[in-house]
Amino acid sequence: MHKKYFFFDIDGTLSIEQTMVMPESAVRCIDRLRANGHFTALATGRLQASAAQFAAQHGFQDFVADGGYSLTLSGKIAEMKSLPAADCIALIERLEAAGIPWAVTPVNEQLCVTTDERYLAAAPPEYFSTRCDPSFDYHALHKLYKVNIACNTEQEGAIDFGGLPTVRYNRDILLIEPTEKQKGIRRMLDRLGVPDDDVVVFGDGMNDMCMFGQGWFSIAMGNARDALKDKADYITDRVEQDGLWNACKHFGWIA
Repeated sequence: MHKKYFFFDIDGTLSIEQTMVMPESAVRCIDRLRANGHFTALATGRLQASAAQFAAQHGFQDFVADGGYSLTLSGKIAEMKSLPAADCIALIERLEAAGIPWAVTPVNEQLCVTTDERYLAAAPPEYFSTRCDPSFDYHALHKLYKVNIACNTEQEGAIDFGGLPTVRYNRDILLIEPTEKQKGIRRMLDRLGVPDDDVVVFGDGMNDMCMFGQGWFSIAMGNARDALKDKADYITDRVEQDGLWNACKHFGWIA
């Protein structure tokens, strides 16, 4: 069987929504792909440390994380860069002037730090732990990997993001995080010497749009956004309805 190189988003593609829980059929599919000699990797907007935890649970040694800003190869970080710190600091200053709560992830750990107690009420319980430290000086940061903003879609429209990329996490939290998964995948493929024809990408969200239309075979989950489905080469079933298994079986990558 000709070897394929698969890149999977996590939330809503491998796992059911943001639970980090993979359906049994998805686990079985990944195991079968590997047994058939295929390469399996993650392509996620999640922080490297968060992706690493999921990867360890499900046997992934290679992954693109931080929305394309980090590469992990054979279980070791090969590349990892920060968001533009000066731009993020300027954004936080604007948020504070507008009275909008925020938190940041300043290190590669599943942790958010804020100086505003109001952010704690909006912090998603399933996301990173959040620490409120009134003495935290975000102006001193030279690196940071996420900025979390407590705002709804209406409030979002009034914020000047200064060109920073945004991804909505839920109705109450907006994330500043890279949306360049395709660039991370491309850098990994260059390292591995893999042609585009051998690459398959799976996704469901708007931050997966960048992976589609790159010359790789693209598959949208049944639960994907309509815009992503419109751009996909193939649409499978929802993740919880055996979407991964059905797609891979359809194309003969598993039996």
